[in-house]
Amino acid sequence: MFGVPTTGLGTYTSVIRPDGSIYGEGEGINTTEDGEGISWKGMGVGKFLPGGAISYRGMLFFRTNSQKISLGSTCGAFEYEVDAAGATTSKVWEWK
Repeated sequence: MFGVPTTGLGTYTSVIRPDGSIYGEGEGINTTEDGEGISWKGMGVGKFLPGGAISYRGMLFFRTNSQKISLGSTCGAFEYEVDAAGATTSKVWEWK
């Protein structure tokens, strides 16, 4: 996360809207190798793609006292992709 290896755990719940778009909210925590924590809450919107894939875009709101990841309290824009086989990829950009 932001150049520092972390392990993360979170939960994200989504609902399909009447127009077919997807709205979701979630929260979680990432920890560095030495146990520093970065908590997040987020929300986003998504859409179904051909073959069962899903594409989300949204914002994450971070809180940390980590010395390795100097975010403090900030937010980041994210992209999250789920392919038809269920494999995921995500990217986050710090909002400055």
